[in-house]
Amino acid sequence: MTEKTISVDLDSEQKAVILEYAAMLIYETETNEDLNNKRKKWIRFDQDTLCDVIGELSYYFNRCNDNYKFHMLDELISHLENFERK
Repeated sequence: MTEKTISVDLDSEQKAVILEYAAMLIYETETNEDLNNKRKKWIRFDQDTLCDVIGELSYYFNRCNDNYKFHMLDELISHLENFERK
């Protein structure tokens, strides 16, 4: 991982959404292991990857027709952006 690592508190549903929509943007082994570990709550991202994941989730959010996915993606994007700003 690069020098700037951000730990993000995610539940299992949020991790599943990231893996479903943005897994192709995650190159760090540690982040992939964290996301795939069902017991891991704090997921390590480098700053660039977190920004890319937010962008990819925003792409799907802007094209979403399902009310549940709309709200889930909106909440997750806001949550990730909050950690990105810290």
